[in-house]
Amino acid sequence: MPKKVEVYQAEIKVQGQKLTVTHIPTATSGSWYTVHDLFEVWAAVAIDLDGTVVGWRNPPDESSRPQTEKAIRETFDIPEPMTHTPEEETDDQ
Repeated sequence: MPKKVEVYQAEIKVQGQKLTVTHIPTATSGSWYTVHDLFEVWAAVAIDLDGTVVGWRNPPDESSRPQTEKAIRETFDIPEPMTHTPEEETDDQ
């Protein structure tokens, strides 16, 4: 039986194009974000709560992918993923 799920939408701008992003919560730690224009859904990205991109479906080209991920993180207040672990910081000191 279907259940009611609340989703959030926002508009982002990537390379001069306005896109709508729909946040779809999941049962796992991350969420899916569908990226679409007025006429079609063209991509979806799974982003973990720590900001790590888990994967794409129908990803945009390489030139706009980082900008799209950044715009989604900023709009939905998702942190940037860590580039190193806290253990690496203590090992370097």
